[in-house]
Amino acid sequence: MDFKINMPEEVEVALNILNEAGYDSYIVGGCVRDIILDGVPKDWDITTSALPTQIINCFKNFRTIETGLKHGTVTVIINNIQLEITTFRIDGEYKDNRRPDEVIFTNNISMDLKRRDFTINAMAYNYEDGLIDLYDGVVDINRKQIKCVGNADKRFNEDGLRLLRALRFASVLNFEIEETTSKSIHRNKDLLKNISTERIRVEFDKLILGVNFYNILKDYKDVIEIFVPEINKLNVNQYQHILKSMNYIKEDLVLKLALFFHEIGNTEVKVENIKLRTQLVKSILKRLKYDHVTVKEVSTIILYFDTELSTDKKAIKKCLNVIGENMFKQIIKAKIAHRYQQESTGIVENVDNFVENFEKITFFVDKIIKQNECYNLKTLAVNGEDLKNIGVKQGKLVGEILNKLLDLVIDETLENDKDKLIEYVINNMQV
Repeated sequence: MDFKINMPEEVEVALNILNEAGYDSYIVGGCVRDIILDGVPKDWDITTSALPTQIINCFKNFRTIETGLKHGTVTVIINNIQLEITTFRIDGEYKDNRRPDEVIFTNNISMDLKRRDFTINAMAYNYEDGLIDLYDGVVDINRKQIKCVGNADKRFNEDGLRLLRALRFASVLNFEIEETTSKSIHRNKDLLKNISTERIRVEFDKLILGVNFYNILKDYKDVIEIFVPEINKLNVNQYQHILKSMNYIKEDLVLKLALFFHEIGNTEVKVENIKLRTQLVKSILKRLKYDHVTVKEVSTIILYFDTELSTDKKAIKKCLNVIGENMFKQIIKAKIAHRYQQESTGIVENVDNFVENFEKITFFVDKIIKQNECYNLKTLAVNGEDLKNIGVKQGKLVGEILNKLLDLVIDETLENDKDKLIEYVINNMQV
């Protein structure tokens, strides 16, 4: 393939320094793939015949970080740009299905490319030699397929996380998985049991945000079951309904997760016991090591997913008080996605009327927020300090009074005016 890659100045500087010191060096892996795909690389990785100590010596005038000397990687910082520079290497035995027990450094770029996961990631480039593509990575990019370098079973047994990486690349790049590689993924799915939950979660998140997530999750349900065994109890229709509803959400991890896990509880506990269903989903998310905020937001959407939302302004304010503006709008988006899915499968009709109703609700929410109307204690014209100043003792009573005032304001029995609220407390409540 005769073409020239334009690299950032910092990358060219690094390659020139290594070349002038007598070492071979190339950009490699994902950055080469992304450029061929007409994309812009997020990271620039360099591989070289220089040993780690030699890399450090070459860049003695720059800041370096000994990222992983055992595996040949040094991070070099040029103009605040971090470049990972790794020595050509041959991997030893993988006893833990994750990392090689040892690495053998080599001065042969072909040996380094041979150890890599997929053909689309096994390409290297520099200005002098051009593109080095020993495993037809460009062909597979043009075919839009994910294919292992060499023997697929061997590649996956070296690193079990590659199973999910294959699914993730297929989803994000909108590729298919080559038949031999696909069969190997199904055959070796249990290797994921040896991989840390954190690493699995990272790949899963990227997978479900990819454009081709529907086909990948549908075709590789058995692989996903390894770390989310609860979906095993979903029948084919239930599972596909979940995936179709996720199709109506774009690049929102929390919403995608909420829709993915929404139906799981139905197979474990009674449908009407929403609190138990929500607790089940919480436990799954915590097991998958999601952060506290994500767990809270996903479980909130599921908890209130079946709540009837009204265009009544008072009802909207009461709901806003409980879950807040952001989660209120997220629930609306989840409901709309679910309804579109139901329409696509013939379960319901008139989805446009449904959506129009929620657009009205969203309009009222925006209006309430914009006009700073009172719907929670933060927007109430009095606070605990105000009550203390009129003699209310600190403690439980303060909260009870404030919440009572909030209810009266939301119901429009009282105006959200500080003087009037204080007067009401003095005249109507025991303080």
